[in-house]
Amino acid sequence: MSLLFSIVVPTYNRADLIVKTIQSLLAQSAPDFEIIVVDDGSTDNTEEIVRPFEGERFRYVKKNNAERAAARNFGAALAKGKYVNFFDSDDLALPNHLQAAAAVLRKHPDAEWFHLGYAWADPDGQVFREVNSFSGETLNPLICAGNPLSCNGVFIRTDIIRANPFNEDRALSASEDYELWCRLTARYPLYYTNDITSLVIDHDARSVRTIHGEKLIRRLQLLIHYLAQDTTTLNYFGKDFNRIKMDANSYIALHLANDASYKLKSINYLFKAFTDSGRLLSTKRFYATVKNILIKW
Repeated sequence: MSLLFSIVVPTYNRADLIVKTIQSLLAQSAPDFEIIVVDDGSTDNTEEIVRPFEGERFRYVKKNNAERAAARNFGAALAKGKYVNFFDSDDLALPNHLQAAAAVLRKHPDAEWFHLGYAWADPDGQVFREVNSFSGETLNPLICAGNPLSCNGVFIRTDIIRANPFNEDRALSASEDYELWCRLTARYPLYYTNDITSLVIDHDARSVRTIHGEKLIRRLQLLIHYLAQDTTTLNYFGKDFNRIKMDANSYIALHLANDASYKLKSINYLFKAFTDSGRLLSTKRFYATVKNILIKW
């Protein structure tokens, strides 16, 4: 049987979490896969923890730290499978993860990329939110309204990800996935299944929670900057590109509203989001931001 899937697991100082991730991936019911753990310069004992898993299906490689986008691209370059799945090293795969992916491919044999359903769970594995109610032929219409995808659920054909790699600008980190999703959406249909196949573990040390203030502003400004430079993306989204800008600016406003020193900037970015698109007034994020501004002023 030919190798169908390469699961690339970028990691950095997750020795306390990655074993459960690896064990969940090795427990897949589908047999034709490999796992490539790309250690992005960890300074803890990740290598000591991971090396014992090495074998026919499992590779561990370590490189100098360059952030997750570079680690994912590095892993994709090593992949032997027809499709690459990028799985976070602090999350868990359910036993049906690859089985559900194979089912999508039976329906869409040459899909450039596709997505599987997922759920959010606490560190004890208790699910508190399921993301499995998508509808329509593809997910393309949803991408302009924010990032609805879990990186764990995204599978990209190997030739496609090599031709369209993650943007490795370190300042973009934590939005590098959405930047790529937008570019791929502009080029290919995004097929999907609502079958839940992975758990995103909501723990306090999640990297997306540690960037705020000026770094957050810079990150989302870069997101818009890079997308606007890609003519195919700009042409595909057309007027809906303003919704992407609205989502970015309202995200900034919401998070800045939690910090008293950023209240005025929060108001400024909320106004920018409104000028991007009047749809802002119909979003929960708008009212959550206003509430935070007023209550925490």
